Amino acid sequence: MNPFDEIIHQMQVETSLYARLHLGAPWGIRFHTGEHARLVVISRSDCFLRWEGLTDPVRLAPGTCMIVQPQVTFDLSDVPDQSVIACETLVTSETDGAVAYGGSGAQTEIVSARFSFDAVAAEPLFRSIPALVHFPLNETHAALIRATLDLIGMETTAGEHGSGFVVDRLVNTLFVQALRALCSNDTGKTSCWLAGLGDRRLARTIHAVHSDLARRWTVEDMAQEAGLSRSSFAALFKSVVGEAPLDYLTGWRVYRVKMLLTGTDESLLRIANLVGYDNDLSLSRVFKRRTGIAPGRWRQMMKHKGTVHLERASVDAELEVA
Repeated sequence: MNPFDEIIHQMQVETSLYARLHLGAPWGIRFHTGEHARLVVISRSDCFLRWEGLTDPVRLAPGTCMIVQPQVTFDLSDVPDQSVIACETLVTSETDGAVAYGGSGAQTEIVSARFSFDAVAAEPLFRSIPALVHFPLNETHAALIRATLDLIGMETTAGEHGSGFVVDRLVNTLFVQALRALCSNDTGKTSCWLAGLGDRRLARTIHAVHSDLARRWTVEDMAQEAGLSRSSFAALFKSVVGEAPLDYLTGWRVYRVKMLLTGTDESLLRIANLVGYDNDLSLSRVFKRRTGIAPGRWRQMMKHKGTVHLERASVDAELEVA
């Protein structure tokens, strides 16, 4: 399993809200992601983006995709200086998927969806991309996303039994398709493992490493997978991925440990062996150096966090019943 597939599998993505917005000029909407990530696709006509990370408003052409991380506020509008209303006033949990807003001018269509996920599992992915990134879809990715949007539209319109379930799964698919499109696009990309997957030689090494983290990897072993000399491989890896090969290996071992600590009851010794350490003491030293806390403490914190969430959900359910 490559790192992208591993993260998507661990993230447990769930759709929290989806809407297709039919907007007539003049219009302007302010989006705040809160605790969620947001996906936006400009499917017809163009619009302007305003965000604190931009010096000036940016025009987004049809076929533009946006991926926005939690706790980001941004505006979309028909003209750069348009007044805006909060998205929450247009789209609520009762929204059936289609919303019309604005005047009788030029028509723009935007698809927007919010997603919840395991933040710890998603950390390597969202650390590698900007808080807000917009990029054009190439022909292949545009066709896939358009097909998924068409299916969502058909399910929403038909209203058959189980359509809500199907739409949720399709929107989750849409999110993965957008992330995949981003990984193959150079827009906003810095040196990171996503860039490494785009290099044919480094991708072979990355796939091999992730398939067998327990192996006692050396830089020579990694270079052999890439078909390069040790020095050439080390230099290429550092320039593309942004860190030395063994530092990269350590980072992903710690990530796998986090997932095993939170998702299983395996002993620390067993987890250490699964990710390439001879004993739990060696693992603990590396884990604490990387995270600032011991692995046992990490497991306790994550279990407590889960308990708090369950208690909160129970209280909410009781309030709804009452």
